[in-house]
Amino acid sequence: MIISEAILQRHNDTDIAIVVNSDGVPRGIPIDPANRHYQEVLDAIIEQGADCFEGDIPEDLQAAADAKSAANSE
Repeated sequence: MIISEAILQRHNDTDIAIVVNSDGVPRGIPIDPANRHYQEVLDAIIEQGADCFEGDIPEDLQAAADAKSAANSE
């Protein structure tokens, strides 16, 4: 899945989903480490950095991507 134009969707100051353009189709991805699409977003952040996001990558997502990258390096 090619991810671009990702943005974080919030409701009442709570992150609820990541909205991405995936292969030309808009998709909402829940913020759930067990969700495979969430893991693909983390992979895109690891591989593409901020190029896959609209604006800055939220700190929580960047931290999760960094942790995944470090775990994969071990």
